[in-house]
Order: sequence, then structure tokens, then C-alpha cells
Amino acid sequence: MKVDLTKNLWIDFSCNEGGTLIDLILKMYPELSVKDVVLKFNQGVFSFHQQTIDQRQLPAKAAIKIIQEEPITNHLNLCSYISEVRGIDSVISGKYLKAYQYKAGGKLYWNLGAKNHAGGYNLFSRDFKCATKQGYTLYENTKSSTRIYFEGIVDFLSFLMIYPDQESVHEYCILNTVYNLKKTFENLRMKDTTICFLDNDTAGDKATEALRNKANEAGSIFYDYRKTYPFYKDLNDYLIGEVSIINCR
Repeated sequence: MKVDLTKNLWIDFSCNEGGTLIDLILKMYPELSVKDVVLKFNQGVFSFHQQTIDQRQLPAKAAIKIIQEEPITNHLNLCSYISEVRGIDSVISGKYLKAYQYKAGGKLYWNLGAKNHAGGYNLFSRDFKCATKQGYTLYENTKSSTRIYFEGIVDFLSFLMIYPDQESVHEYCILNTVYNLKKTFENLRMKDTTICFLDNDTAGDKATEALRNKANEAGSIFYDYRKTYPFYKDLNDYLIGEVSIINCR
């Protein structure tokens, strides 16, 4: 995504959409009116600075080259982030996440990540998220007649924290971005049962509806489990919020 503050424009290359900054804010905060957006924008409420890695700026056109991977337990700062900030047990996260060293802009970095079906890597940390090549991540289970869809891998790990006895029961598909849903339709045959735990936002609504329609076409029983966390943005927010409530009791 590119934001040009001087021209008051933005463009998202992943979905070929763009417009003015007001359009962008309305997409991010659909509950606001144009009047609200203009007022908050003039007050400096919204910020469009580039995300950083450990407070260091990554050049916008920097090519990312994976150097090596290690267990996340070799990197205490990454383990601390996923456990203390995201609420994911290191035993669970260690099964599905790796620590990747990569080179970008002439510098070396370490981040959490996982490989996707296209041979790319989805990398993330506290203030950073990117993919070397876009694709979904599939944890296949040929014995299961159910596939569960998540938008991000942290939501998948949150599911395993909430339902630990379900880990080996289903097949799991992490979209990494809802725009990869179309790729799953092209490459994966629908299971008998389709379940989704997508985000509670406009993009999540559209993706859920598209998944529902595809499931209906294939004769797959469909369940939208966002109803279990209606007041949270996603499953990880729900996990963190519920743990906080329990700890306060």
C-alpha cells in the first residue's frame, strides 16, 4: 500500500483500489461519517506513517531475502511479544511459527513468520507485517471433513489456545489476507463442513459472504463463528479481552 500525503491519495496494490485519504479512513472506520472524518483528520487523530521494524525504517522498495530460520525459542524478544502481547503460549506458537532472519535494504532483521502455499513467507512482529510473496497457509488434514478459515495466523493460534483439544481434529487455512480467499477457491476443494473465524470489519464481512456462497455452491455446511466474539475485532482480541476479564475477577 502507498499513501501520498502531498497529493491526498492512496492506493492498495494488492486489491487495485485507491482514492482520497477520506475514502481510506471511511474504509478503516465505516462507522464514521464524512463530517466526522474531516473533523478528526483536522485534529490530527489519524496517522499514516510507515510501519517500522524495531524502530528502524525499512526502505519502501527494499527486496526481502530470507537468510535462515530458527525456533522462536532462540529469540526471547519474539517469544515475549507473541506470549505477553498476543497471549499465545510459546509451546503452541513454537509449533507453527519460526524466527526468520532476512535481509532488506542492506540490513539484517529477525521476525516471526510462516511459509505460505506460494513459497513465500508471511513475516510479522509488533510493528511490522509483510509477505515476500502473497499466499495462504494450509495445515492439511486429509482425515478431517472440516476446514476452518482464519484471516491471520495469530487468530489460528488463538483458536488453539481457546480450543486446545481441537488441534488435530480439523484442517486449517490461514488466508494471511482476505484477498487470498480467491486463491483458495482456485486451488482447494471444499470440505463437507466450512467454518470461518474472520475479522469483524467490512473486509471480513465480504470474505465471509464469499466463503458462504462458495460453500453453498459446493454443498458444504457453513458456519460463521464470528458470533462468538461480536464485540471484538478478531479472535485474538477476544482471547486477550477474555483473559483480561478473568484476571480482573
